Amino acid sequence: MPNTEEQRQDIIENCNILLNGILKPFEQTDDTPEGRMITQLKWLRERAENHDLPLPVDRGMLASLLYIYTNGDICHLASSEDKVREEVEIYMNRLISLTEEGSLLLKPPYYPYAIHMIDALINLLKHANRPLSEHEQGMIPELEQLKTLLAEGKIEPPLMSSLPDYPHFNDVYVIFESSIDDLPNGKYLCKTVANLIFEGIRPDTWSSPEEAEREIMALLQNHG
Repeated sequence: MPNTEEQRQDIIENCNILLNGILKPFEQTDDTPEGRMITQLKWLRERAENHDLPLPVDRGMLASLLYIYTNGDICHLASSEDKVREEVEIYMNRLISLTEEGSLLLKPPYYPYAIHMIDALINLLKHANRPLSEHEQGMIPELEQLKTLLAEGKIEPPLMSSLPDYPHFNDVYVIFESSIDDLPNGKYLCKTVANLIFEGIRPDTWSSPEEAEREIMALLQNHG
């Protein structure tokens, strides 16, 4: 599990986005969700700024972030109901990925490699060594759509709650397994694509675009 300067800076950045944005009008206090969230974010930011935040962070130290995110206690601060994800949830989700899981975020420089992974998954399905189920077959156009939207900059991972918008993907993939685990590299590809698009995190091995490209090239050579 990585523990990098990039993650440290990402934690600071996402804390600042929330503190200087939707939470700016509120006071730091234990009496409101907004106040408790401010305390949590300031603690994370200070520890990150002081290079004193080993990853992953113990869940007990993230209680306010996890509880408020799960309950949606500050979602009402968004400018409108359809802006909740992009103004509130996406930053909290990224902070959880960074701190609780110690993950690396998917960012625009890595989008081309995410697209390669989607292509590899599509290719696997189209050339499967067995008949595909209805949902496995139906996942192909969903993947094509995701690839196009990502390439055109029309989606910004993590999509999170958008997974139900892709019912075939949702049926094929669950957290720990998928119905294509029996296909060559099926488990790895399906999980990686799900993490990239819906969780907004990239493989730990993608420490740089160069490393991502190296891994993609090896994958294409071995499974081309």
